[in-house]
Amino acid sequence: MIRITHLSKSFGSQMVLDDISLEIQEGELLVILGESGTGKSVLLKHLIGLLRPDQGRVEINATDITVLPEKELLKIRQKIGYLFQEGALYDFMNVFENIAFPLREHTTMDEAAIAQKVRGVLKLIDLRDVERKYPAELSGGMKKRVALARAIILDSKILFCDEPTSGLDPIRSRDISDLIRDISKRLGCTTVVSSHDIQNSFRIADRLILIREGKIAASGTQFDLKASNDFFVREFIQ
Repeated sequence: MIRITHLSKSFGSQMVLDDISLEIQEGELLVILGESGTGKSVLLKHLIGLLRPDQGRVEINATDITVLPEKELLKIRQKIGYLFQEGALYDFMNVFENIAFPLREHTTMDEAAIAQKVRGVLKLIDLRDVERKYPAELSGGMKKRVALARAIILDSKILFCDEPTSGLDPIRSRDISDLIRDISKRLGCTTVVSSHDIQNSFRIADRLILIREGKIAASGTQFDLKASNDFFVREFIQ
């Protein structure tokens, strides 16, 4: 379980996260909605320890990561898959090498085992005949799939996805959203997605939160949000 308690973060005079408290259950797929600049990505970065809060705590499986030294934090991060907004693939590595990179860095697997693992994940995300291609040769949707494959290659049970449909057309946005839900449920991951893509968020989320001005403005299922009488919530989801 992930527990966020009274989390606040400012950059200069701008309060980006303002007393956020939230629990994310094991196996849940939570989507964080909000306008640009409302702190969705900032919240995700706190969950993986890339940012430290001004106040509050982030606990992952009862471990408060906000006070961990960097060495201990690295051990936690190795158990978390992170899909960056732009994919963050290494341009000088082909698809196979990109996906294999975490295995080579963080395990003692031999090359035969690594090859078997990479090809298994490529099959899982339905990518074929791309092992030797480089990121520049891939479409936006394919890059996201490769980045997702790399995010889950260490069998992480926690998956964070930062704006996974950003830059994709409606069809590819739906495809990658469906894939994230399918992978999440198939592998039993606790998954947190930040997004402004309301339609696809409603389709894949077990629960959603809507952030406004650094605070949680709404929380619940898509039906809860659609039934809200709050003016901002209704305006945002329409």
